[in-house]
Amino acid sequence: MKIVVISMINRLLSGAIIKYLRERGELMPIRVMDCSKKNEPYITCKSHEANILLMEVMKISPFTLEERLKTAAKMKKSLPHCKIVVLCDENADPDMAEKVKEAKKMGFIDSFFYSSVSGEYLAAMLDAL
Repeated sequence: MKIVVISMINRLLSGAIIKYLRERGELMPIRVMDCSKKNEPYITCKSHEANILLMEVMKISPFTLEERLKTAAKMKKSLPHCKIVVLCDENADPDMAEKVKEAKKMGFIDSFFYSSVSGEYLAAMLDAL
């Protein structure tokens, strides 16, 4: 079973994703408890030996793309098997969505999703990573 660490400020969305992933039983989601601490996603991934880190990006620190990419780089050095996935709201921030797409093209992240995707699609793609 793959362990997915979820670092999101949107508790409603993260709760729904966690519930959905648990019900499907293919992935084991673990929520980062204090998302406001920059190092917390890294610490949580290390302690659980995560297979996937799913991080929400937005214009609020510490959730900016730049800060998340620093976490991604740190993860790739210490847990190279852990896939880095970013989630953003393409409707609320089209510029951010474009930057996220470029980060994927540049190889800084392994995948990305827009928050408008269905739970079924998100779970299937995470499982396929």
